[in-house]
Amino acid sequence: MVGQFFTPALVAECMFRLAGVRPGDRVIDPSCGDGSFLRSAAPGLDLHGCEIDPRHAASAAPLLPPGNLVAGDALASLDQTWGTYDLAIGNPPFSAQASLEKRPDLLRRYDLGARRKSQCLEVLFLELFWKLVKPDGKIAIILPDGPFANRNFRHVRDWLLHRAHVEAIISLPRGIFRQTSAKTNLLVARRLPVAALPYLEPTALLECTDLGELKPLPLADWRRLEPRWKQTVLAHAKDWRPEAHATPTTDAADASSDASSDAADTATVRLGDLFKMRTGYALYGAKRELFEQPDDHRVPLIRAKNVSPDGGLRLDQNLAYIARDGEMFNDRGTVRPGEILFVRVGVGCYGRTALVPPGLDAQVDDWIHVLTPHADLDAVGALAWFNSAEGRTAVRKLAKGVGTLSVSKSSLAELRLPASLQKTAPRRPTPAAPETVEPRAQDPVGAGLG
Repeated sequence: MVGQFFTPALVAECMFRLAGVRPGDRVIDPSCGDGSFLRSAAPGLDLHGCEIDPRHAASAAPLLPPGNLVAGDALASLDQTWGTYDLAIGNPPFSAQASLEKRPDLLRRYDLGARRKSQCLEVLFLELFWKLVKPDGKIAIILPDGPFANRNFRHVRDWLLHRAHVEAIISLPRGIFRQTSAKTNLLVARRLPVAALPYLEPTALLECTDLGELKPLPLADWRRLEPRWKQTVLAHAKDWRPEAHATPTTDAADASSDASSDAADTATVRLGDLFKMRTGYALYGAKRELFEQPDDHRVPLIRAKNVSPDGGLRLDQNLAYIARDGEMFNDRGTVRPGEILFVRVGVGCYGRTALVPPGLDAQVDDWIHVLTPHADLDAVGALAWFNSAEGRTAVRKLAKGVGTLSVSKSSLAELRLPASLQKTAPRRPTPAAPETVEPRAQDPVGAGLG
């Protein structure tokens, strides 16, 4: 099944602890693979599993009592057991665009699939987990970022809020699953006895940067014992990812005092009110014609790899050129001095920024947003903010995606920048823009084209 990645034991053990299982509980992993969660279960549980891949099913079978493994498609094979489990736990497969579930008869079985031509596997599995457990039963599931944050999944979040209390969400580090860099989160929720208005009890959120942080997370009273947890009411939140929520202060009185004294320093303004935005231009396939050397009829094509992590442009290596009279050239992608280049996509490079220097005649590709500052904006100061710890943290909260993270123009427009960047407001001096490294005429510069 597409996007199936097996789960580290530390993650599975943490999910069991947070779900709070008891001896004798009836537990199912509906996408058990070779048995990662089954191996991590405490003794005394009534374990069940389902697996569509015969090879993995053969590996999981010895971990279960006879008759407790279903070898088949969980989305189509488990309806006779809906509402019979105390816990549904697991790491279901994620969808690529080409592998969405499209079977009409199967989609009609699910609220989140009905009246749709297709649906993501992870969304259908989320509903399946919920259907499998009894009222007041628990689900513990690993999902990619999409259902937690993307606008297209808002209906999924609304559906869950009316049917469950989401008790905890933990943002997991990237790269913990072999063969994928997908950004994932684990969710623990309790099924409500009846569908109701959105549950207004707070949800505990934790941003985990290292798997070792999961090991000491306690089962009982974990909100009090673990100060790194944040809490928020999800019914009031557009983005459920833990990194999108500020860490609460431990001293409310100090926070109030600090907020009053620093109000002038912390005033913010929408990025969309400071810049006009557009995205660069490029073609792919047979029409993508790149050259390694410059001439009078070519212009540089700036790509993500030409924007350095420290906020400058690297034009001395990996620089490609396009013909000014060719199909790759488009005025939309040409840049002007004083504009800010914002790399919008890529796990290792999204959020990088650079200032277009005087005299540069170039085009940027479609991996880059171009930010044209309004006349009263300190663009150099804005660049310095983007490359500060505060700016990098704020940008990181905007990125969405499963395997490849990206920042949309609409999300970027809502980013809050310091109001002091407007020249009409009092502000501190800002550092000079990072130096642009120009190409060396004697060196070939076309390495890594593509």
